[in-house]
Amino acid sequence: MIAPKNQQKSVTEVRILEAAVQLFAGHGFSGTSTREIAQLAGVNETTLFRYYGTKKDLFWAALEARLSRIKLSRELQSALSGEDDPAEVLPKLFQFLVDLTWGQPDLMRFLYVSALELPRSDEIYRRHLGAIFDSVSAYLTRCASRGAICGVDPHIATLAFLGTVISHSSLYQLFVGRELPFASASEASSTYSGFWQSLLRGALEPPSLVGNPGSLVGH
Repeated sequence: MIAPKNQQKSVTEVRILEAAVQLFAGHGFSGTSTREIAQLAGVNETTLFRYYGTKKDLFWAALEARLSRIKLSRELQSALSGEDDPAEVLPKLFQFLVDLTWGQPDLMRFLYVSALELPRSDEIYRRHLGAIFDSVSAYLTRCASRGAICGVDPHIATLAFLGTVISHSSLYQLFVGRELPFASASEASSTYSGFWQSLLRGALEPPSLVGNPGSLVGH
């Protein structure tokens, strides 16, 4: 069991954690040394090991520190806990997801590293992100029960929302050969939201992903 650290962190410890995130995200767990982290943080290794006994301990602490910052706004929490129409709620949800993935690229790389190199990190994910996942899933369940959206597995849909944002931003340039076709994060979240609203309402023809400036695929 990975125990959370709830005590107030010192300035030195915060510098160590931030340096760890930067280096682990850029070079992976195996490719990063505690000496490099200490140098970037402006401390010596002895000081680093006063806070964290091993490199793995430091990795877990850095991951937990970053995940603990991810919070839903009060507005989005309220929307997900109520009965508002998906046309009102999904734009707010996708704005949160776009801001999270676009605004913190080092966090996203760090999460990839943790999933690939240190699989025990799933416990920390559940601790910090489980409540968010459950809120979205519960909202979709209520929407489906009252006929606001088509019948859909809420867990699959919740994961698909996040997967849409992450995979599109990560793979678009690789496969399409151009930068993402969005002028702003707001345009991106609006496009993702509109796409999923149509699918969840059981539209006979999903929104076109080809030929418009805000499309998910482009041409």
